[in-house]
Amino acid sequence: MTKLNPALKLRIIAVISFALIVIGMALGTILHFVSNGFFNYGGEYASYKSVTISYSYIDFQNRDDIEEICTTAFDEAGLKYYAKLDGSSFSDEKQLEFRFSTGTDSEALEAVTEKINTKITETLSEFIESQVIQANALFSEHQGLLGGGYSLWRAAVALAVIVAVQIIYTMIRFRFSAAFTAIAIDLHNLALYAALLAICRIPVTSSVLVFGVILTLVTVIGVTFTLERIKRNAKDNSSLSVEDLAELSARQTLKTNIALPALLAIVAVLFFVAVAISSLSISTALVPMALALASFAASVYGNVLLMPYVYIFIKNIGRKIAAKPSKKKGN
Repeated sequence: MTKLNPALKLRIIAVISFALIVIGMALGTILHFVSNGFFNYGGEYASYKSVTISYSYIDFQNRDDIEEICTTAFDEAGLKYYAKLDGSSFSDEKQLEFRFSTGTDSEALEAVTEKINTKITETLSEFIESQVIQANALFSEHQGLLGGGYSLWRAAVALAVIVAVQIIYTMIRFRFSAAFTAIAIDLHNLALYAALLAICRIPVTSSVLVFGVILTLVTVIGVTFTLERIKRNAKDNSSLSVEDLAELSARQTLKTNIALPALLAIVAVLFFVAVAISSLSISTALVPMALALASFAASVYGNVLLMPYVYIFIKNIGRKIAAKPSKKKGN
């Protein structure tokens, strides 16, 4: 079989990356207009509509009674909720919240809320004559504030610090071609990570930011390891071309660039699983597991497959630019 040259390898890998990123952007854009958003927002970033019932122990001693009133009203109206939350706002007041997708008809939810209030009044009027009925249902709409959270700000600062330190270190130790390579791989891996989130519809919560920072850190470490190996091999084998140096160094750091993201992903997943077990909600660990796989895939793809050929491409451009003045002098 004919061995593919580095330029052709770069084109093939770049086309795959470009296709994945474009598909992710296109799918996200389409779903932004026909569904709940560019990403599958969840947790604190999720927008939703809700019907919340506030009641006291005096009104309903059995929670099932108030829940039956609500579910019956929803069924008759043909409305489907995706989450049911039970809690309390004050020491003597309890709440039962039903959440609906943003695409649910608001007028229908307002109508069913009035119907629930009417049914509550009819039910309690049989037992409470002189007292004021405190139980009531309230319809509301909630807009997720993406970008307004403190966690997003902290993640952005962490990313900026990591990348800034990497650029300064890389420019001092490996010169400009390596620094441009590092920046390109950082941007590529984050873009690929975002594309995978959009394509796979992984719920976007604060966990996404955690794995985004982990991905950037792994990318920085992996790229630096490979650049260190390139520099060492260049000293030991001065006769090797840039192409051979990059491919040899990539093979030598292959295990590191696979093991490191795998280890960090496993540690992160175990942490979230432990938190889920302590809160008795194992299902909450499923999202971090999916995020770990997405960040691992983006890191390995960018660091192992793409990085050496981007380095060759940028290094050759730098050599051509540096060689131009000497040709002018010769003329």
